[in-house]
Amino acid sequence: MEELSINGVPMILDAIGLALGAECIIFGLLAVFVLAKPLISGTCKPDTLTFIKLKGHIKSKEAKEILANLNKKGGYRLRAWGCILIAIGVFVALSDMSEHYKMVYIIAFAPLLLAIPILQTWMYASARLR
Repeated sequence: MEELSINGVPMILDAIGLALGAECIIFGLLAVFVLAKPLISGTCKPDTLTFIKLKGHIKSKEAKEILANLNKKGGYRLRAWGCILIAIGVFVALSDMSEHYKMVYIIAFAPLLLAIPILQTWMYASARLR
């Protein structure tokens, strides 16, 4: 593979690394600012399906408090995993992925890490509401 250079300085950034890094950074920023921010601040409505399920077992005021706490905890976890995804994206964008071509397949699915806080919140909620 021919090495690119700009003004005699070798260019180590490749298109695959930049694309995968941009993908991770964009998904991380979306998770932090679009999804987690309203959950943490409490500006989003509680989940109506969960509220209907809780309505028969718990008084409505208590159900709203439980759902607000779940949203807040889920938002904090989503923000943490979004920051991890941004860090992965920066690392991948600045690395030479042509040398580590097998890692491309793993990094391409890195945004699926955002499923971890969803599972954590679901497990916390199922344990809390028993």
